[in-house]
Amino acid sequence: MARIRTTGNVAVACALTMMLAACGGGGGGGAGGSDGETISLRYAFFAPAQSFPGVQMEEWAKRLGEETNGQVEVELFPGGTLLASGDIFDGVTQGIVEVGMDSPAYDVERFPLSSVVTLPLGFRCSQAASKAMLDLLEEYRPQEFEDYEIITAFTTEPAYIQSKEPVRSMADLSGLELRTSGALTPALQLLGAAPVGMPMPDVAQALETGVIDGYASSREVLQDFGLADSVKYVTDYAFGVSNTFVAVMDKNYFESLPDNVKEAIRGLKAEMTEFASTYHDEQNVGAALEWATSEKGVEIVELDEGEAAQWDQRLQELIDSWLTEAAGNGFDPQEVLDRARELAQTYEGEC
Repeated sequence: MARIRTTGNVAVACALTMMLAACGGGGGGGAGGSDGETISLRYAFFAPAQSFPGVQMEEWAKRLGEETNGQVEVELFPGGTLLASGDIFDGVTQGIVEVGMDSPAYDVERFPLSSVVTLPLGFRCSQAASKAMLDLLEEYRPQEFEDYEIITAFTTEPAYIQSKEPVRSMADLSGLELRTSGALTPALQLLGAAPVGMPMPDVAQALETGVIDGYASSREVLQDFGLADSVKYVTDYAFGVSNTFVAVMDKNYFESLPDNVKEAIRGLKAEMTEFASTYHDEQNVGAALEWATSEKGVEIVELDEGEAAQWDQRLQELIDSWLTEAAGNGFDPQEVLDRARELAQTYEGEC
């Protein structure tokens, strides 16, 4: 049973939307939508519309309208305009919105199986990690999502160290102040760095004023946040993926939809995983790297095999910790970890 956390933000949003829908359990009230009747869906996400998950939700709305010949209309609420990160899955359960997308990586305790892809398992790009994540969710049907119909799932690319000075070894990392967040914090600590927590919009000024020496993140931020003006080196070592995203509907609400609409939504699941991850790898990350290296002189730093092996060995502690902490959640952590590693190899060619 998924835990329900009734937060202040959810309560406020519920009150604001009382005129639009019943704000109680059961996921959004009646579906409407007898065969041929127009169905209106509200879809919430916490990041801006121009972010790649935001682009995905707009594309999903368009394709669903096309697949249902206009029977389904989707109203988008990106940028936390209706629900904030951490409130969205509960907002779906409570009927504030019919569709919501949030990041399981922000709440590992609540979403233990999903968090396996944030471990350093060898994923090199969003396409590989995203397909692996969707496969894991489909194969294991984890209890963390038992009350939801999963609409789609995808990830960012892995995180990479991006710094003012080249990082070629753990000696270079010793005491280095790097902005990071989430699962990357213990990873950098294990390698000897000094992680610093701060919002990404504050990173550019922190680099300029010497508060930090760099950061660990997926690489589109080089261009999106103009950080290639301050950092000049990207160490080519892939940590776990920076973030994960899952879009859901309340299961009871989904089952109340007409069969043709359910079929259309399910048919878009893998399609949107492919769309979002390809868009991220090619148009977000690919374009940013090309711009940063050709226009800003950013250099890619390669680790020698021996050094990379030492990093891998040190970060094994994260994997061991996950195996212990994920126990007792309705799945075999070692089996899931082995399958995730297998999928990383299966999809290696996507990168």
